[in-house]
Amino acid sequence: MLTPTTFLIGATLPVMSRIYATHGGRVGSDVGRLYLVNTAGAALGCVLTGLVFLRYLGARETIFLGAAINLFVGAGALALMRLARAPLPAAAANGEGEAPGQGDRVTDAAAAPAIGRAAHALPISAGGLRYVAIAYAISGFIALGYEVVWARILYVHSSHAAYSFSLMLTVFLAGLALGGAGGSWVLRRRRATLRHFGAIQLAIGLLAVLILHAFARLPALHLDDWFGGYTVAYEFLIAFVTLFPPTVLLGTLFPVVGSLYTRERAQAVGLRIGRVNAFNTLGAIAGSLGSGFVLVPVLGLRNTTVALAVLNLALGAAALRFDRGGRRALRFAPAGAVVATVVAVAVLPTGFYLGSYYTEVDRLIFYKEGVETTVAVLEVPEDNYKISFVNGRDEVPTDRASMSAFRLLGHLPPLLRPGARNALVLSFGNGIATGTMNTHDIPVIDAVDLSPEMMEAAAVYSEENYNVLDSERLQLHVEDGRNFLLRTEASYDIISVDATHPANASSWALFTSEFYQLIERRLAEDGVFMQWIPIHGVRENDYRDILRTVWDIFPNMVLWSTGSTHSYVVATREPISPVVMQSVLARAAANPTVVRDLGPPEAIAGYVAMAEGDLTRYIGRGPVITDNDAFFMPAR
Repeated sequence: MLTPTTFLIGATLPVMSRIYATHGGRVGSDVGRLYLVNTAGAALGCVLTGLVFLRYLGARETIFLGAAINLFVGAGALALMRLARAPLPAAAANGEGEAPGQGDRVTDAAAAPAIGRAAHALPISAGGLRYVAIAYAISGFIALGYEVVWARILYVHSSHAAYSFSLMLTVFLAGLALGGAGGSWVLRRRRATLRHFGAIQLAIGLLAVLILHAFARLPALHLDDWFGGYTVAYEFLIAFVTLFPPTVLLGTLFPVVGSLYTRERAQAVGLRIGRVNAFNTLGAIAGSLGSGFVLVPVLGLRNTTVALAVLNLALGAAALRFDRGGRRALRFAPAGAVVATVVAVAVLPTGFYLGSYYTEVDRLIFYKEGVETTVAVLEVPEDNYKISFVNGRDEVPTDRASMSAFRLLGHLPPLLRPGARNALVLSFGNGIATGTMNTHDIPVIDAVDLSPEMMEAAAVYSEENYNVLDSERLQLHVEDGRNFLLRTEASYDIISVDATHPANASSWALFTSEFYQLIERRLAEDGVFMQWIPIHGVRENDYRDILRTVWDIFPNMVLWSTGSTHSYVVATREPISPVVMQSVLARAAANPTVVRDLGPPEAIAGYVAMAEGDLTRYIGRGPVITDNDAFFMPAR
């Protein structure tokens, strides 16, 4: 679906290069300026979309706005083309009234040949040109590999909000833009050489490893305390401190490569810029896929960074070897960069990315970096306490309040629906709620989670989850929850949802009207739906909107709470009458596991926070949340 649009987007740079870079000897500088304005515009669009447009306009309207800007720019280009081809007045045609030098810039490349003389051509061999093309493709692989790794590490120190990745990407693009500006400025004053390309590659490799030291120092600095938590300003600052320096160097590569590969000859600038940019983009695609799906799971975040840095050093050394006219002092530059990088790697701290505050590596009982998630489990044996961190956020603590929440999620649906034939658990996590539900002998429990690392970590929670991984009734699915609902044709007697916080960019889609409509379609006629709704970190208006959105699909809804920051919606197709509640409490009293986990029946009855009448009054009138306008800002 995206290919036609991205194909056309990719065609704009070579076309604009052909129009704008018309002077031989200034090609690298001119395409660098284009790169500057294009990338700066991308950075502006990224930050506005993440912080403003999605929040106040909605996803669909943001797309319409982008399309309208495209149409406006396209109409402007067509109008300029018509003006450029219009017949000139007689005076202008005779050259009268034109200042010296006016009209040097050709605005319509099709109407006038590009200006460029062989004297401007760079003396670079055919082998050198092939090296530039291959090396720039590998540079694309490295750059996107770094972006994947840096985003994963920064995510550990962010709020995981919808705008978090936008802020990271904005800083990344801003660095590229400034680097393009710097490269363009330098090329106005001197010719590009392979030694420039090589020196930049060596610097990127060394700096990428040094950035790992900056990441390692972030927890000790407690910068979030300065900003009162994970604010937009805080997330922008840590992204700027860590990402901006290396991305500036990455941005300088484009004007240098543009100058080298075109040999500063303007006649073929469109073709050559399009070709070398295609090589770089193909490398970037491979880098994104290879780093995310292969290198990080196999090598880990830190070692993937080191491997990519080695590629930078190799490219730099090869470029300096090709540049035979370089300064003799630069012959030792690769060796110096390698030695400095080796030293920087040797003194790196342990490569565990746990979060902003948690650095107690000696308490780790599980750690794994996967395709999407970095999962760590810490244990405090003297307090009989464990806690999981998923990309730096605590998700499965075993304090008393949290355990009550997991137990209620597991016990209440089977108590409301005795004899259930099957159950669906979305967000398996470390399996405590699922293991609790499994004690009710439900024949089939489908448990879904995006993170196979969390499922693997469930083994260290065997005491808390009642060894659920050993149950033959459990069927695990590594998949997105909504995608599973769309794909399955099964009808479930119980659907339990324990998604992470709605402000989390990976979970907001489990709190919208479209999601609850999917739940309604897959819920059996006499089925029970239960979902955890957090109270902490949620603005009250958002909390009411979530409850109203559930109520819009399931009007027979009751709000439960085990105290602390945990609340739950429990919905059935028929109202939960006093008679039904009495039978639930009777079944609970007869089940020793339920009594041990939740207390006596009167304690369970005390977990009811609002029945239908009170809940309807609390919710009030207002909007329901849809996929188009969902935007949860973390409460401070």
